[in-house]
Amino acid sequence: MTKLLLVAFALLSLACAAGAADVPALVKQLKSPDPDLRRAAAKGLGEAGPDAKPAITALTTALADKDLFVRRFAAQALGEIGPEAKSAVKPLSDALKDPKKEVVEAAATALGKIGAVEPLAALVSDARKDPAARRKAIEALGLMKADARSAVPDLIKALKDKDVRLEAAEALGDIGPDASSALKELDAIAASKERDRNFKKAVTEAIKKIKK
Repeated sequence: MTKLLLVAFALLSLACAAGAADVPALVKQLKSPDPDLRRAAAKGLGEAGPDAKPAITALTTALADKDLFVRRFAAQALGEIGPEAKSAVKPLSDALKDPKKEVVEAAATALGKIGAVEPLAALVSDARKDPAARRKAIEALGLMKADARSAVPDLIKALKDKDVRLEAAEALGDIGPDASSALKELDAIAASKERDRNFKKAVTEAIKKIKK
């Protein structure tokens, strides 16, 4: 019970700290031996958003924490910091190899928010990875729109993968005219006897967006 009260107090303090952008206090808490307090600190730094920039090094270290949720929240926090967390791209790319899919998905989303296309494209192309993580990577690329143009070849290949093809079509549409090299493949699918209506609809919508 005592520990529960301590954690509850920490979470309450965390809310105040995040609101005041008390990043140094959260960084200190991130080094606590108590995993619940470390989780709370990482989550609080994520809520602080770009104000947590001074915590980038600490959050990067936390990506290797033994606790699943600390790693997950640390990845999410780096994503909330945004492009200024570019120094964390390599550690986040390494986090894509984490054995826990929750961490992989959080790292993929973070890389998208930071603007790192290459590691996301590599994840999309790796059919050995969990489909949910690959879909998260594709989603992140789609949110980057034209900035993800270099991932178009990987997304074109993904159109042949039933695990992620719908998301790949949607992402190509989000990239827009810069994904024109995908039109040949997309047109072929649109003209085919493909029975998956949702996939075919995504392909048709992608063609329209690319041809705008």
